[in-house]
Amino acid sequence: MGARTVGNLKNTNRTFDNILDSITPRVGSFTKGTATVSLTRDQSGQTIIVGPLAAGLAGDVIFTLPSAEDGLAFKFVYVGGAADAQDFQISTGSDTNFFIGGTIQHDIGATNDNIATHPNLSSNSRINILTPDAGTYFECFCDGTNWFYSGYVNSATNAAVTFADQ
Repeated sequence: MGARTVGNLKNTNRTFDNILDSITPRVGSFTKGTATVSLTRDQSGQTIIVGPLAAGLAGDVIFTLPSAEDGLAFKFVYVGGAADAQDFQISTGSDTNFFIGGTIQHDIGATNDNIATHPNLSSNSRINILTPDAGTYFECFCDGTNWFYSGYVNSATNAAVTFADQ
C-alpha cells in the first residue's frame, strides 16, 4: 500500500496496514529538489532538499504543491554548497488555495537586516525565495483549503522573499 494522507485515513481508509504504510516511509525521508517539479500527495511529510549541488541550483526552479488536501505537509531546506545565484519558487497551483503565514528574512549583504514578510492573505499562491544561502528553510501545511507556512531565508538580496498570484 502507498502512503495515505491524514484526511484519507480519518475518513475513508482506516485499515492498520494503511496507517503503518503512512507512518514509516516518512521517517528521515527526503527528495532532492534540483529542477522544476510538481510534488505529489505521496511525498507529503518529506523534506525537499533544494540545490544539493556543490554550486547550488543549476537554474531557477518551481516546486508546485499537490492539490489542497487536509494533512499535507512539506519542508524545503536549501543545502547548496554556497550562496545561490538562482531562485526557487513554491506554488500552490491556484489562487483560491493561497498562503497564510510569514517568513523571517535575514539579509547577509551590506544592510545585514532582518525583516518579517507576509503574503496578502487573500490570493498570493506563489512564494519566491531569491538567491538563498545556508540556513534557508520553509515549511508548509495544508488544511484542505489553504497552505499555512513558516520559514527563514538567508540571502544577500535585500528583498529575498516575494509573493505573487498565479
